[in-house]
Amino acid sequence: MKKYETLIFDLDDTLIDNNQSIKYAFTVMINQLGIPYNDDLYSKWKKFDTLYWHTWESGTMSIPSSIKTLEDKITYLRANRFIIFFENLNIDFNTAVTLNELYCSMLGVNIVEIEDAAKLLQELNLSYEILIATNGPKEAAINKLDKARLKSYISSIICSEEVGFSKPMPEFFDFLYEKAEKKDKSKMLLIGDSLTTDILGGMNNGIDTCWFNPNNIPLPKEYSPTMTVNKLLQLKEKL
Repeated sequence: MKKYETLIFDLDDTLIDNNQSIKYAFTVMINQLGIPYNDDLYSKWKKFDTLYWHTWESGTMSIPSSIKTLEDKITYLRANRFIIFFENLNIDFNTAVTLNELYCSMLGVNIVEIEDAAKLLQELNLSYEILIATNGPKEAAINKLDKARLKSYISSIICSEEVGFSKPMPEFFDFLYEKAEKKDKSKMLLIGDSLTTDILGGMNNGIDTCWFNPNNIPLPKEYSPTMTVNKLLQLKEKL
């Protein structure tokens, strides 16, 4: 059995139930716009937001040439999605920035951990360096880990907004290697629920992967995770 030294966990829907966080943040945000919550609108938002970030992660989304700095790039990407989604409201850029700030701050409020996440990290922390690799906002990631009482088990948090690139882009993983204390890529394992960001990211960047698949979704033939678990505690048996 292979001996790993560094375990890299995705955050949303791997350690934290992201649906609860998103629903709360979305409700607060649309109330700010004077729009009452309904399940259909929320479903449309989730589908849109997922597609939006997948487009960015695939490298096919264009950014205006006037945007030069990393901070401006992140601000544009996060605000632009509100302009597109609420196109009928004709939201201007400054309003979209304000909405994004509200939304991101609310993502860290209603936090529910995935079953046994704390128990698993508490045990693994004794033997492994544990990193978080997330495409979510840094502020929300810190709040989620703190409120779920997981933060003390984490050595470093790597967020796409501080890198300027998202999983599965190689630039994200280059930054991750720099942050990791243990540099041996062959002894790293990336654990996540997303095939397109976590598993593909590991495959393309020479890192073993563990697919967290709680819903027993059939594995598409183009992906080849090193291992698969349906519950988090099964990871201990794999290690």
